[in-house]
Amino acid sequence: MAGKGLSPVVTAAVAAVALAAGAVGGALFERGRAPAARDVAPAASQAPAESPASPAAADPQAATPAVPGPSASPEPELAASRAEIARLRQRVTDLEALVPKEKSKEDRIALAKEMVECIRRGKKDTEAFRRMLSLLNELCPEMGPYFLERSADPEEKAERSTLFVLAMSAGGPEVAEEVLRRLTGSDEDQRLQTLNVLGGGAREVFSIRNLPVSGPLANLGLQYASTGNDAERRAAAGLLGGVDSIESRTALYRMAATDSETAVKEQAVRSLGQVGDRETLAWLDSYQPSLEGLRDWEKQRLQASIDGAREQLKKKYP
Repeated sequence: MAGKGLSPVVTAAVAAVALAAGAVGGALFERGRAPAARDVAPAASQAPAESPASPAAADPQAATPAVPGPSASPEPELAASRAEIARLRQRVTDLEALVPKEKSKEDRIALAKEMVECIRRGKKDTEAFRRMLSLLNELCPEMGPYFLERSADPEEKAERSTLFVLAMSAGGPEVAEEVLRRLTGSDEDQRLQTLNVLGGGAREVFSIRNLPVSGPLANLGLQYASTGNDAERRAAAGLLGGVDSIESRTALYRMAATDSETAVKEQAVRSLGQVGDRETLAWLDSYQPSLEGLRDWEKQRLQASIDGAREQLKKKYP
């Protein structure tokens, strides 16, 4: 019953059941070995005739030991033990029900379809909108291809740009390929939308964690980091949060320290929380004084980014 992946609480309960069952089995075994008690006291009318005294009879210490009387019935004790085992087994069943079960790919696709249906019903349907928001934590790479498919369907009634944001948030290799295609393609609307999401425009939903950034996509991020286009630099700061390398961190340090746009600095610091190392914690401390002299709103946004990055890094490097 204690299968792979059970929590320590469930495993302990299973062990308790096993110990209880072993105790009862041992008691049954010992009782099976004991000889059956018999009533061996002779009747008064059948007393044996007197025989001549013998040395053994004369010696009180050599007298025949008393035969034990009938033992108490084991049934009440065994019944109580069986009841305890049944109670522990039920407890194990109850605890197993509390352990989160891994969702199958089919389960996750079903959730993606439910989210699309909620979007079709629109924000005016508050119940559907709340349900959709509650499902955002379920986004995962298995859902990405489905959202891509729906966002590419011209007959789709849900807002297709929203579906693409969900696809990027779900991530996965298929979505990464589509992101690269849009960034390097000729459709300027698609390109600008993708740049906006990567640059923090959908921060409430999108995280770079689920999007694999490597090869041409990573190289494009490094290329964008040095352009004169604000949207491209913001996107670069977001993309490089998915590239754990010295080159990526170096570019992020530079953008956070020297870029002219507060939004680029903010995104770069956030990404350092994703791919930074122990040295990044010290760098954040040295970066803190640079906030002095900034306008209040700039200082607040950068301070929030610093605090968030520091919190993430301290979890990895306590």
